[in-house]
Amino acid sequence: MLAAAILVGCQDRPQPATTSTPSAVATPTVVPPVYPRTLTDASKQQLTLAAQPQRIVSMSPGATETLFAIGAGSRVIAVDQFSDFPLDSTRSLTRVDYSRPSPEQVIALRPDLVLMSGRQRDQVQRFRDLGVPVLYIGEPPTLDGVFEHMLLVANATGDGERAAAVVGALRARVEAVRSRIADVATGPVVFYELSPSLHTAGPNSFIGSLLTTLKGRNVATTRTPFPQLSNEALLAADPEVILLTDAGAAKLDAAIVGARPGWAGISAVVNGRVHVLDGDIASRPGPRIVDALEVIARLFYPDRFR
Repeated sequence: MLAAAILVGCQDRPQPATTSTPSAVATPTVVPPVYPRTLTDASKQQLTLAAQPQRIVSMSPGATETLFAIGAGSRVIAVDQFSDFPLDSTRSLTRVDYSRPSPEQVIALRPDLVLMSGRQRDQVQRFRDLGVPVLYIGEPPTLDGVFEHMLLVANATGDGERAAAVVGALRARVEAVRSRIADVATGPVVFYELSPSLHTAGPNSFIGSLLTTLKGRNVATTRTPFPQLSNEALLAADPEVILLTDAGAAKLDAAIVGARPGWAGISAVVNGRVHVLDGDIASRPGPRIVDALEVIARLFYPDRFR
């Protein structure tokens, strides 16, 4: 379970060493709940829905949070084992495996919509071949892509109008944060830790996009969305802020991190800027991603966000 937590962080956590580039989804137009309708998903495949889905299975914690945020939660019948928000609404739902979901179990649930994420990418076609109505949402490469995926899910469930309002409010909060740092030339050098083995989020990921939005200078510069850094590279980068999203699973804190070989002299350690960040909000591509943006903004710029 510890290994699973490090890899998925109780969310649509990246597969750390992947070299693939996440698929972008064209910004969906919000459409009224008229069926049948055909949607194009993140794999460029089309899914035709004869009627508004009433039995939804979500294999993505981010998608699960989106479903409840847009008003489709009452139609969710099963979720992956990491979907735990909202807690009261998800705790009693049927669970499917996140990494290796069973087609037989899913078919037995008689779903009329199944949402699959990047973790299940290699299994999507198998489910489709068995007649399962899959909408593959992948993993958005940018913060704005998170909102676009939310609208895509809403257009599938027939909740486009509600989702447009939710996304509009989220985007307004993002702009409010941007306005407070508009005159900042460059933000702090930052290391976003996904695991003690120094897996991190690169600029070409929705997490990296959070840091870029806040003008943070990411120590990871590779095009790989979720690279692994060497200790030497990390020390050379000398991050001014370290964000730990694996603290709970790996039982880490600032003192433990500061005791790593060579880390005592890192600027973030010297200046007390090693922060534990809730991976559930920061690493799930769903509506709470803006909560993470606001939290990180306060950590980057404490004098501007009180």
